[in-house]
Amino acid sequence: MIHEIRANKDSFRPIKFTPGLNVVLADRAKGSSRKDTRNGLGKTTLIEIIHFCLGAGVRRGQGLAVPALWEWTFTMEISLGDERIIITRAVATPNTVTVSGLGEGWQDIPPVNLMGKRSFSIKRWVNFLGEALFSLTTPEAPKYNPSFRSLISYFVRRGHQAFGDPFFHFRNQQPWDMQLHVALLLGLEWHYAVQWQQIKDRDKDLKSLRKLVERGAVPHIIGSIGELEAERVTLMQEIEDSSRALENFRVHPQYESIQEEANQLTEELHAVTNANVLAARRLKLYQQTIELEEPPTTESIEQVYEEMGVVFSETIRRSLAEAKNFYSLVVKDRRRFLEKEISRLEQDITERRGKIQELTDSRADLLQILSEHGALEEMTKLRERHGTKREELEYVKRQIKHRRQMDSDKRQIARDKAELTDLAAHDHEERRDTWDIPVRLFNLNSQALYKAPGHLIINTTNSGFRFSIEISKSGSDGIGRMGIFCFDLSILEFCSGRDLSIDFVIHDSEMYDGVDSRQRAAALERAHEVTERTGTQYICALNSDMVPRDDFRQGFAFDDYVRCKLTDGEVSGTLLGIAFDPPAGA
Repeated sequence: MIHEIRANKDSFRPIKFTPGLNVVLADRAKGSSRKDTRNGLGKTTLIEIIHFCLGAGVRRGQGLAVPALWEWTFTMEISLGDERIIITRAVATPNTVTVSGLGEGWQDIPPVNLMGKRSFSIKRWVNFLGEALFSLTTPEAPKYNPSFRSLISYFVRRGHQAFGDPFFHFRNQQPWDMQLHVALLLGLEWHYAVQWQQIKDRDKDLKSLRKLVERGAVPHIIGSIGELEAERVTLMQEIEDSSRALENFRVHPQYESIQEEANQLTEELHAVTNANVLAARRLKLYQQTIELEEPPTTESIEQVYEEMGVVFSETIRRSLAEAKNFYSLVVKDRRRFLEKEISRLEQDITERRGKIQELTDSRADLLQILSEHGALEEMTKLRERHGTKREELEYVKRQIKHRRQMDSDKRQIARDKAELTDLAAHDHEERRDTWDIPVRLFNLNSQALYKAPGHLIINTTNSGFRFSIEISKSGSDGIGRMGIFCFDLSILEFCSGRDLSIDFVIHDSEMYDGVDSRQRAAALERAHEVTERTGTQYICALNSDMVPRDDFRQGFAFDDYVRCKLTDGEVSGTLLGIAFDPPAGA
């Protein structure tokens, strides 16, 4: 129960609250322009102050952490169980909260200082509030556990995004966070929401790994099972072959010198063979030349000239005969030279053929030795290659193991999800008597507004809890907002009946934007009725033109529940009583 909000500045307008219905009314002065906004009067700032005192995070330049409020300290009086405590937090030192009136019956609280107060760090304060208002225990690990800050945001909705869906208090709230906290508020086993999310994490990680494998980004898992098995068989065959080669490998002590000698013989063999080829070509040329060497006769010369009508004299005939004899001598000398060269070439070719055969035989003997033996260096390389192949085989085997593990993990995830869904469905049925209560309360609250019961629907699926609401004629923003109103009022009454200390719900004026005046009247009357009956508290901020005075039932004295009137006639009429740029959304 919230009793009072105040600050350390005289300009601030302190507000005292009582059990039941409490209204903070924002009224625009008659002389104000239509362009003036009542959002700057302090309605939303009030919500910010309450969250601030309840351990909300602070960002410089946002919310209350603006230069104009740097010297401000805000105080909230609230009841926790049987104790009425005073909470104080300064804008300039937001990392600590000072609390007075807190007895010794609580676990893990700071000692009282000389001023009779206890100083909490924000983390410790939030953990304490979780225990005090919702009976939460401090989690061993921070991931996927109920959070006080998330739970309180269903009771003190903050900002435009909080009024879009009854089950989400801000747009980017994670589904697991919503499922966990709504399940807790409705009396369901919230641990199932945690387990569903853990399974989703495993599935997400596995899918991410598979995508990386498909892109070849994971070096230790490459290819499909079939491809890896084929590679494994190939490597095993290569290892078997290299193992057999190592077993049959014989090292010759003079392997390298024999190899060098064989190489020399090969070079010499090539040289002799090339020389014989050249000699054979020259021999053929000489043989063709000697066959064509025939000296011409003088008669043939005379015959040519006679045909041309020329008759040689006796002197010329004698000169021709002498020339013939000279040329004959030249031809004979040339034939003797060619015959001698042909004989020499034939002899050289024959000798080289013998040398070629000798070199061929010698090299063949050396190559036979080399083929039957190996060098130590070759054996070392063979062993290294054998070892490399064995390492590759073990690598592929590990890849196969990883691949099979991935497939096994996928099947296990499917089994775990199915098993968890069955457990959650069974538990849901066993808790029927518990969750029946908020479902019935929602029906009653919605019926009070629309003369026909709405429905709070709870389902268990293979991906977690699924929550929804149905209200007759739903679809407009106004009816959607009233669905949130009915849900919040239902969990308030339900939680108060479970001996939890949370006993208040606070709504900004945005809750009533777009809502028909008759439903606004019915909602305020319903909030009054429920909180009076249950001893709880409903605080709302309204613009004066939202008040449905003509639609309240007879006897409902709305003005009796107005705890503070804010006005823009003067700066002193606003909540803070000073002129400054208000916090975002204020």
